[in-house]
Amino acid sequence: MNATELLKQDHREVDSLIAELEGASGDTAGSYTATFQKLKNSLTVHAEAEEQIFYPAMEQFEETEELTEEAYSEHDEVKQLLEDMTRLNPGDEEFQDLLAELKESVQHHVEEEESEMFPKAEELLGEATLETMGSEIEAFKGETGGTSRIASA
Repeated sequence: MNATELLKQDHREVDSLIAELEGASGDTAGSYTATFQKLKNSLTVHAEAEEQIFYPAMEQFEETEELTEEAYSEHDEVKQLLEDMTRLNPGDEEFQDLLAELKESVQHHVEEEESEMFPKAEELLGEATLETMGSEIEAFKGETGGTSRIASA
């Protein structure tokens, strides 16, 4: 699977996990803690894969340099939100407020990647390079065991 297809697949998984966490109540919040950990791990591993494999390839092109810089900044925002959410119970109102902010941030990021960056990647990098990058991303995820140093910190 090529890099953009893999990254889109990650986007769908994250959407699903966020939807599962929305509206967690105090009574059932314990069952949502594992879902939050899965969301945090998925987002962290996804961001690391993009930052180590995908974005460096996109930074080399003048027409995607600014998009890539913005993507790094958006990753930093998501990482901070996840860190802030880690200390909270998914049933807490503050957690749900941060989840809404996270959802909005992720949706904005996904929209930019899928409508702007990924089409540019397909044009500039070509299918063969995207296939190689896809294999690298899969290997990266395999090496991390689907977990991230950041997510487990």
